[in-house]
Amino acid sequence: MYASEKLMNFRWVAKVAATYSSYILSVKDLADQKLFSELAEIGQFTELAYTNAVPVQFLFEHLNLLMNPKFPLEGYNALEGSVLVSEFFGKVAHLHGYVAYRPKTKQLVVATSGTSTAIQAIQDLRTLWHRHKSRKGLVHSGFWQLYKGIRPFILEGIRKGFEEHKEIQELVITGHSMGAAVSYILLLDQILVSNDLIPADLSIKLVAFGAPRPGDANLSMYYQELISSYRRKNGDDAFSEYLVKAYNDGVPALPPLFLGYRHFTLSPLYYDHMRLYHIPPRYSEYTSFHVDAEKSPQYPRGGHNYYNGRDQEKLLRRLGWLEKSLAKDDSCWEEAYLQRVRKHSR
Repeated sequence: MYASEKLMNFRWVAKVAATYSSYILSVKDLADQKLFSELAEIGQFTELAYTNAVPVQFLFEHLNLLMNPKFPLEGYNALEGSVLVSEFFGKVAHLHGYVAYRPKTKQLVVATSGTSTAIQAIQDLRTLWHRHKSRKGLVHSGFWQLYKGIRPFILEGIRKGFEEHKEIQELVITGHSMGAAVSYILLLDQILVSNDLIPADLSIKLVAFGAPRPGDANLSMYYQELISSYRRKNGDDAFSEYLVKAYNDGVPALPPLFLGYRHFTLSPLYYDHMRLYHIPPRYSEYTSFHVDAEKSPQYPRGGHNYYNGRDQEKLLRRLGWLEKSLAKDDSCWEEAYLQRVRKHSR
């Protein structure tokens, strides 16, 4: 099951840096299956942001084919019918992301990649503080720089999405790992403050998987104040947020609490063996939990790249085969790709 695993899953960080909560999650904390399915579907868009080799435009143009068995997007059925609005690479560390419209749910989705290169990892390690422009708190300097590098492209993509698709009912901001931290900063900087970027009564949803801590306690409080203000103006259901942590994923334990870093979401979720649990607010900073439930045999070791019942590395591995197939022979890439699949399946 794990023989082909090459990416870091931060299990060792979970063992070294994460502290187990005294609170034991159980059936009374279970999230309903509808929420689990909804977040898993959005997670398909989240994971697609990691593709640097194959243009997202190509993937969206060939969705029907690429969702077939053995192809890269097998099982990524939530993408069906979606329309790419824009794709971008940031000015800092070439951070990748895209904006897409999902007609089935009338959602505009903004997805930002997590760390995928060494130069991006350097930004992750820049844990010195930067005073947020609101003067309300401190933000991780590396995440702030990465965000500034993609900010104009994200804003352009959001504006374009609303211009081209008048029926949009919800804006979804999503990311995995460092991309999740950048998503929080986007909300702080643009989405939750008064501006003309989005309609006043628009529903907003944040879906963050395996996010590191993006700022200090003061900035977290400011984030909560902005959410409260948005809900007062637009209704309690106008903003929803889901920070999902996972069994054996050490990234949410970073940067550590003793440096002053905090998570922004007060009621996160915990993914463990194909189940999703609500974490009580008083335990929101904990990364690891004991769970009173039977273990699922699917990906039993957990880790940073195993959210939503999927092996994210499998997607990236197949996209790598697709990239090589396209480079070898653009006219016969389908057969070239399947040959690579057969080769690696022996």
